Amino acid sequence: MARREFTRDVYAKIVHRATNDAGHVVCEGCGLVLGKRPYHVDHKKADGLEVDKSRKLTPDDGQLLGVECCHDPKTKIDVAMIARAKRREAKDLGIRKQSLFPGSKGSRFKKLITGEVVDRRTGEVISR
Repeated sequence: MARREFTRDVYAKIVHRATNDAGHVVCEGCGLVLGKRPYHVDHKKADGLEVDKSRKLTPDDGQLLGVECCHDPKTKIDVAMIARAKRREAKDLGIRKQSLFPGSKGSRFKKLITGEVVDRRTGEVISR
């Protein structure tokens, strides 16, 4: 499923929340006054880790982060967490990464020089 985006209304509320009394936009991660520095409105919890994607996003689901100070480091961590979650899910479902080359070390079967095909898991000879 695709990544959910914040609606204009929710985005505006997040930016308004991150604006201080002097009218400056402040990073909600570290408190840095951003001025003309770029910022992104990001999910507090990575959207790839969300189970229920049918629920509408609210301002509480997002945060305004400065690109250099907080958003880039958080994105790297989020990407790693999502990849880890996908690997765990695949392992739980019994999905194995398929080898690119049949007969390679990643393959379940190996072919001996003698021409026999052996199952790597059981050691059983499949064909001669």
